[in-house]
Amino acid sequence: MSQTVTVHVRINSAIFRSFALFDTFRLRKKWKAPALFCAIFLFFAQICFMLENRAEQAAMIGTVLLIIGVALPAAYVLSFLVQVHDQCKRLGLKKLRPAYTLNLTELELRVINDMVSEPEGRFSWDSIHGVWRTANAFYLYVTPARAFLLPDGQSALSAAQLWDFLLARAGKDKLHGKKP
Repeated sequence: MSQTVTVHVRINSAIFRSFALFDTFRLRKKWKAPALFCAIFLFFAQICFMLENRAEQAAMIGTVLLIIGVALPAAYVLSFLVQVHDQCKRLGLKKLRPAYTLNLTELELRVINDMVSEPEGRFSWDSIHGVWRTANAFYLYVTPARAFLLPDGQSALSAAQLWDFLLARAGKDKLHGKKP
């Protein structure tokens, strides 16, 4: 039986922010460098605090290391969140807005951009990089750097039915996460 699933994807700032956080910190693991930076500075700050009775100004150096170790990673995360917020404003995502239409067929994923006029994108299931399932969406990565969001409730299929549909086409090795 041939089945085509058409989804008119609409995105708002909350959906976009969830994806940006997933993509940056969970999938690409860009939290590791700031966490390591923080841990190193906190370790040396602790050493300074343990030496404060033996060395002059050790407490002051420890305090400076502590502030730098916490402030710079916090500034990194805050800068990321501000960039996501600015991008949401630029794209006009205050309310749900049509973004693209996904046609999932037996052979391929077809994408029609609803925001700007451009040629239809076609991606065979074999060429799909991967599909990640989160608590509230599927993220279909056609390349490691390009993904299409499929938020829950925007398809005629339930999340479990959509999982089974994607599993049959993309394959078990490309599906990540838990079946809803």
